[in-house]
Amino acid sequence: MATFQVVIVSLARSGRRERIAEVMTRHGVDFCFIDAIDAKLFEDGELDRLYDDAAARARYGRPLSSGEVACFLSHRLLWKSIANGGRSAVVLEDDALLDPEFFTKVLTWSEDTLAQTADVVLLGRSKLSRSSAARAYLYDPLKRAERIHGMRIGMPFKQWTSGAVGYWISPHGAMLALAHTQGPVRALLDDWPWHRDEGAMTIKELRPYVVWEGFESLVSELEGERSRLTPTTVCWRDWLLEPLRVGRLVARWTVAAAIRLADLTVVGGKRQGRAR
Repeated sequence: MATFQVVIVSLARSGRRERIAEVMTRHGVDFCFIDAIDAKLFEDGELDRLYDDAAARARYGRPLSSGEVACFLSHRLLWKSIANGGRSAVVLEDDALLDPEFFTKVLTWSEDTLAQTADVVLLGRSKLSRSSAARAYLYDPLKRAERIHGMRIGMPFKQWTSGAVGYWISPHGAMLALAHTQGPVRALLDDWPWHRDEGAMTIKELRPYVVWEGFESLVSELEGERSRLTPTTVCWRDWLLEPLRVGRLVARWTVAAAIRLADLTVVGGKRQGRAR
């Protein structure tokens, strides 16, 4: 039986609800849809009232699309519901693809145990395919991780804008998110470093991921808007930076190993003290 409510954020006109509803029903999950705010229904001048363009440009060097603003507002409505209801939730977007462990492990986690370690746990990453996951885990290890049902939850070395295709959020996390995002939207919904720094939220990640964005098979209206506003990156720059990434990889795994060794030493010392 699932411990958490599962809420799926979806545009009423998306045409994607039937697919994910069938998956949820097949696994016996109690779920619901929340109608996402539709940017196409903004009235003239409404976007100017809902959005702080100067703040967004200062952080990202570009404006946010109307779809990105609507996406943020949609999740903020959901956070309010979670905060008022006092029960944590797993939040999914309607293009989410789910591994079996999502149903057999994640949905049966202890809410109290999870709430003691994080406000938000990211269950997947935007624009990452299953075939590329091993490389992502290698280059982005967790500094320190706890094991719950054989799955690791921990803090990454670097948090970044990594999507909101699937995440768990506690009522306390929802209250923190609401408190620091009042007023016009001034950042991306999935700017997790911003939520951490501005909202004092503890945001961790799951490894391995169990939620995947269906970007290879499902067309994203939001992504189309985003790509038109985002500056084009230079491919050769990625190639030149690869040696730096390898060096960073070695450093991160070295630090992670040192932290793990220190933790084991502390635990061993406590056990010896009790034995005496």
